[in-house]
Amino acid sequence: GIRSIGTAAGGPVERLAVGPLTIGFAAFTLWRNAGAAAFAGRVSMQADPARWPRGAAVDLTCAVPHWDWEFRHFPQAATRALARHLAAQGVGLIAGHHAHVVQPVERIGKALVAYGLGDFLGTAFARQPWPGRMGGILTADISADAGTRGAIAAYRLHPFMRLRAGDHERLVPVEALEGALRQKVTARFVAVFGNGN
Repeated sequence: GIRSIGTAAGGPVERLAVGPLTIGFAAFTLWRNAGAAAFAGRVSMQADPARWPRGAAVDLTCAVPHWDWEFRHFPQAATRALARHLAAQGVGLIAGHHAHVVQPVERIGKALVAYGLGDFLGTAFARQPWPGRMGGILTADISADAGTRGAIAAYRLHPFMRLRAGDHERLVPVEALEGALRQKVTARFVAVFGNGN
Protein backbone atom coordinates (compact mmCIF):
# COMPACT_ATOMS: atom_id res chain seq x y z
CA GLY A 1 0.00 0.00 0.00
CA ILE A 2 3.02 2.34 -0.06
CA ARG A 3 3.12 4.63 -3.10
CA SER A 4 6.18 6.32 -4.56
CA ILE A 5 6.09 10.02 -5.32
CA GLY A 6 8.53 12.20 -7.21
CA THR A 7 8.84 10.13 -10.36
CA ALA A 8 8.80 11.92 -13.69
CA ALA A 9 5.97 9.65 -14.82
CA GLY A 10 3.80 10.76 -11.89
CA GLY A 11 4.24 14.43 -12.76
CA PRO A 12 5.31 17.25 -10.46
CA VAL A 13 2.21 17.00 -8.24
CA GLU A 14 0.48 13.75 -7.33
CA ARG A 15 -2.96 13.98 -5.75
CA LEU A 16 -4.19 11.73 -2.98
CA ALA A 17 -7.63 11.66 -1.33
CA VAL A 18 -7.28 11.59 2.47
CA GLY A 19 -10.70 11.43 4.07
CA PRO A 20 -12.61 14.53 2.91
CA LEU A 21 -9.41 16.29 1.74
CA THR A 22 -7.30 16.15 -1.38
CA ILE A 23 -3.56 16.51 -0.77
CA GLY A 24 -1.16 17.33 -3.57
CA PHE A 25 2.33 15.89 -3.06
CA ALA A 26 5.13 17.61 -4.96
CA ALA A 27 8.33 15.61 -4.53
CA PHE A 28 11.44 16.78 -6.34
CA THR A 29 15.20 16.51 -6.09
CA LEU A 30 17.80 19.24 -6.17
CA TRP A 31 20.70 16.88 -5.35
CA ARG A 32 21.86 13.99 -7.49
CA ASN A 33 24.83 11.64 -7.38
CA ALA A 34 25.19 11.95 -11.15
CA GLY A 35 24.44 14.51 -13.84
CA ALA A 36 20.89 15.68 -14.53
CA ALA A 37 20.79 13.66 -17.77
CA ALA A 38 21.01 10.39 -15.81
CA PHE A 39 17.87 11.37 -13.88
CA ALA A 40 15.89 13.09 -16.66
CA GLY A 41 12.68 11.24 -17.37
CA ARG A 42 13.02 9.25 -14.12
CA VAL A 43 12.63 11.68 -11.20
CA SER A 44 11.05 15.09 -10.83
CA MET A 45 13.52 17.96 -10.65
CA GLN A 46 10.88 20.71 -10.86
CA ALA A 47 11.18 22.88 -7.73
CA ASP A 48 9.20 25.89 -8.94
CA PRO A 49 5.46 25.76 -8.16
CA ALA A 50 4.82 28.34 -10.88
CA ARG A 51 5.77 25.61 -13.38
CA TRP A 52 3.65 22.87 -11.81
CA PRO A 53 0.51 22.15 -13.85
CA ARG A 54 -2.72 23.58 -12.52
CA GLY A 55 -5.22 20.76 -12.61
CA ALA A 56 -7.82 19.62 -10.16
CA ALA A 57 -7.84 21.67 -6.98
CA VAL A 58 -6.14 20.39 -3.86
CA ASP A 59 -6.86 21.38 -0.28
CA LEU A 60 -3.18 21.30 0.73
CA THR A 61 0.00 21.12 -1.30
CA CYS A 62 2.80 19.28 0.46
CA ALA A 63 6.29 19.68 -1.01
CA VAL A 64 8.79 16.90 -0.35
CA PRO A 65 12.13 18.36 -1.50
CA HIS A 66 15.38 16.42 -1.62
CA TRP A 67 17.56 19.44 -0.78
CA ASP A 68 20.34 20.99 1.29
CA TRP A 69 23.79 19.72 2.31
CA GLU A 70 24.29 16.43 4.07
CA PHE A 71 25.10 16.07 7.79
CA ARG A 72 24.41 19.69 8.77
CA HIS A 73 21.76 20.51 11.35
CA PHE A 74 21.00 23.97 9.98
CA PRO A 75 19.86 24.62 6.39
CA GLN A 76 21.72 26.90 4.03
CA ALA A 77 20.40 30.36 3.19
CA ALA A 78 19.43 29.13 -0.30
CA THR A 79 17.33 26.33 1.21
CA ARG A 80 15.54 28.79 3.49
CA ALA A 81 14.94 31.08 0.49
CA LEU A 82 13.41 28.22 -1.48
CA ALA A 83 11.17 27.38 1.50
CA ARG A 84 9.98 31.01 1.56
CA HIS A 85 9.33 30.86 -2.20
CA LEU A 86 7.36 27.61 -1.90
CA ALA A 87 5.29 29.07 0.96
CA ALA A 88 4.62 32.25 -1.03
CA GLN A 89 3.37 30.11 -3.92
CA GLY A 90 0.79 28.42 -1.65
CA VAL A 91 2.62 25.29 -0.48
CA GLY A 92 1.25 24.64 3.01
CA LEU A 93 3.53 21.85 4.22
CA ILE A 94 7.16 21.22 3.38
CA ALA A 95 8.83 18.00 4.56
CA GLY A 96 12.44 18.16 3.42
CA HIS A 97 15.09 15.50 3.38
CA HIS A 98 18.64 14.68 2.21
CA ALA A 99 20.64 16.07 5.15
CA HIS A 100 20.51 12.69 7.00
CA VAL A 101 20.27 14.63 10.29
CA VAL A 102 17.46 16.56 11.94
CA GLN A 103 17.00 20.19 10.97
CA PRO A 104 14.66 22.88 12.37
CA VAL A 105 10.90 23.11 11.97
CA GLU A 106 9.40 26.57 11.49
CA ARG A 107 6.34 28.41 10.29
CA ILE A 108 6.60 30.67 7.27
CA GLY A 109 3.31 32.50 7.17
CA LYS A 110 0.68 29.75 7.17
CA ALA A 111 3.13 27.11 5.88
CA LEU A 112 4.85 24.57 8.11
CA VAL A 113 8.43 23.75 7.11
CA ALA A 114 10.37 20.75 8.41
CA TYR A 115 13.76 21.25 6.76
CA GLY A 116 14.98 17.73 7.59
CA LEU A 117 13.67 14.87 9.70
CA GLY A 118 16.81 12.74 9.74
CA ASP A 119 16.95 9.14 8.58
CA PHE A 120 14.18 6.73 9.39
CA LEU A 121 15.99 3.64 8.09
CA GLY A 122 19.70 4.48 8.40
CA THR A 123 22.27 5.39 5.79
CA ALA A 124 24.94 3.67 3.76
CA PHE A 125 27.37 4.00 6.66
CA ALA A 126 27.75 0.86 8.79
CA ARG A 127 28.89 2.89 11.81
CA GLN A 128 26.83 6.04 11.72
CA PRO A 129 27.90 8.65 14.34
CA TRP A 130 25.25 9.33 16.98
CA PRO A 131 23.87 12.65 15.61
CA GLY A 132 23.03 10.81 12.38
CA ARG A 133 21.00 8.32 14.37
CA MET A 134 18.59 11.00 15.58
CA GLY A 135 15.35 11.41 13.67
CA GLY A 136 11.84 12.70 13.93
CA ILE A 137 8.42 11.66 12.76
CA LEU A 138 6.27 14.70 11.95
CA THR A 139 2.52 14.43 12.36
CA ALA A 140 0.21 17.21 11.19
CA ASP A 141 -3.50 17.78 11.69
CA ILE A 142 -5.05 19.34 8.60
CA SER A 143 -8.31 21.24 8.91
CA ALA A 144 -11.34 20.02 7.00
CA ASP A 145 -13.51 22.90 8.27
CA ALA A 146 -15.03 25.23 5.68
CA GLY A 147 -13.19 28.41 6.72
CA THR A 148 -9.76 26.83 7.22
CA ARG A 149 -9.87 23.82 4.89
CA GLY A 150 -6.37 22.57 4.11
CA ALA A 151 -4.63 24.63 6.81
CA ILE A 152 -2.21 23.02 9.26
CA ALA A 153 -4.25 23.08 12.48
CA ALA A 154 -1.58 21.49 14.69
CA TYR A 155 1.60 19.50 14.42
CA ARG A 156 3.95 17.49 16.57
CA LEU A 157 7.46 16.20 16.13
CA HIS A 158 8.09 12.77 17.66
CA PRO A 159 11.87 12.60 18.21
CA PHE A 160 13.58 9.22 18.24
CA MET A 161 17.01 7.61 18.22
CA ARG A 162 17.99 4.62 16.10
CA LEU A 163 19.83 2.15 18.33
CA ARG A 164 21.71 -0.87 17.04
CA ALA A 165 20.56 -4.25 18.27
CA GLY A 166 22.95 -6.72 16.65
CA ASP A 167 22.35 -6.59 12.92
CA HIS A 168 19.13 -4.62 13.40
CA GLU A 169 18.12 -1.16 14.52
CA ARG A 170 15.35 -0.13 16.90
CA LEU A 171 13.57 3.22 16.87
CA VAL A 172 13.52 4.43 20.47
CA PRO A 173 11.59 7.54 21.56
CA VAL A 174 13.98 10.06 23.15
CA GLU A 175 11.99 10.00 26.39
CA ALA A 176 12.73 6.25 26.67
CA LEU A 177 16.51 6.72 26.43
CA GLU A 178 18.53 6.54 29.63
CA GLY A 179 21.50 8.23 31.28
CA ALA A 180 24.20 10.10 29.40
CA LEU A 181 22.81 9.17 25.96
CA ARG A 182 19.43 10.70 26.79
CA GLN A 183 21.09 13.89 28.03
CA LYS A 184 23.30 14.16 24.94
CA VAL A 185 20.46 13.52 22.48
CA THR A 186 18.05 15.84 24.32
CA ALA A 187 20.67 18.62 24.32
CA ARG A 188 21.15 18.25 20.55
CA PHE A 189 17.40 18.33 19.90
CA VAL A 190 17.10 21.49 22.02
CA ALA A 191 20.03 23.06 20.11
CA VAL A 192 18.35 22.35 16.76
CA PHE A 193 14.68 22.89 17.63
CA GLY A 194 14.72 25.01 20.78
CA ASN A 195 12.47 24.16 23.70
CA GLY A 196 9.21 24.74 21.83
CA ASN A 197 9.25 21.75 19.46
